[in-house]
Amino acid sequence: MKRFINSVKYAAKGLSEIFNTQNNFRIQIFIGLLVLFISLFLNLTGIEFLWIAFAVMIVLLMESLNTVIEKIMDFINPEYNHIVGKIKDISAAIVLIAAVFSVVIGVIIFGRAIFNLSPKYGIIIAIIFLVIIVLFSKRR
Repeated sequence: MKRFINSVKYAAKGLSEIFNTQNNFRIQIFIGLLVLFISLFLNLTGIEFLWIAFAVMIVLLMESLNTVIEKIMDFINPEYNHIVGKIKDISAAIVLIAAVFSVVIGVIIFGRAIFNLSPKYGIIIAIIFLVIIVLFSKRR
């Protein structure tokens, strides 16, 4: 039991570190809390609420992973290095993909609950995002 309590303490220290040092994490926490709060007042099914909560958590998880990757890269190579820069860019892309995924979920669920929109609008956003990636990515 003592090991478990210590593990929770270390995890809390890690969360505190991310919260206190990462502005994007704080913004995402605020948006996540706002989205969850709004969800309480909508007529969502249990599954819809679960998807909203999942969307919020996946962004926070990916932002945390991004922070870990950036800190490891800075520790390994404190000087600028183009390979480290690419690794950090890819790590940031992970967060962006999670955020777009969350927006798609939000549009599908909130769109139906608030505006009676078809889920197709969420899919359209996903398609637009993927097309943008294809069009604006440089081929090497």
